[in-house]
Amino acid sequence: MNSARGRAQIGLFAAFVVLAGAMSTLLLAPRYSKPVAAADVGTLAPDFQLEDVDGRTFTLSQHRGQAVVLFFGSVNCPRTADYNDRVERLARMYASDDRVSFFALDETSRTQPIQRQSLRIAPQIAARAFPTLIDAQGKVANRYSANETPTFVVLDAHGVVRYRGPFDNSPDLAFATQPLCAAALADVLGGAPTSAVAGFIRQ
Repeated sequence: MNSARGRAQIGLFAAFVVLAGAMSTLLLAPRYSKPVAAADVGTLAPDFQLEDVDGRTFTLSQHRGQAVVLFFGSVNCPRTADYNDRVERLARMYASDDRVSFFALDETSRTQPIQRQSLRIAPQIAARAFPTLIDAQGKVANRYSANETPTFVVLDAHGVVRYRGPFDNSPDLAFATQPLCAAALADVLGGAPTSAVAGFIRQ
């Protein structure tokens, strides 16, 4: 009788241990299985720290208080090349405005080892009036849902994503009639609701 009772107690204890373990898993799993925050319009932009082509480190949160334009592209992407001059002109318009910072994030290293020197001497990068950051493996681009190059993101002074989409409505400059990124930036600086939403001008 005593041995039977002992086995029953051991079995009950083992069941308790299993149950406790299962409950711990249910309680702790959500803390570690939450998806990485993505930069949806209207949400706080995920912070990041990247080096530029000269090896200097830039941290996004250090620019809180400024509007920030992020230019996701690749030195090897023909579509990015279509926009280099347009972005440069917009950046130079705000070159003396300390309320705004521009950053290019190059995703070339997504498909090949980082070659900082080759990026640094690339004419289209060397000509920029703003830093080009190296986004190794496109990790930051993924968090910002910048699935195509080029993609543009505009943040307000509070670090909230106000726009994500194309620079304008046509890769061909002759047919570009809607300055989406420029309009979003102007709205942010003017304290107005962004008129550029999901790549289209709100009528």
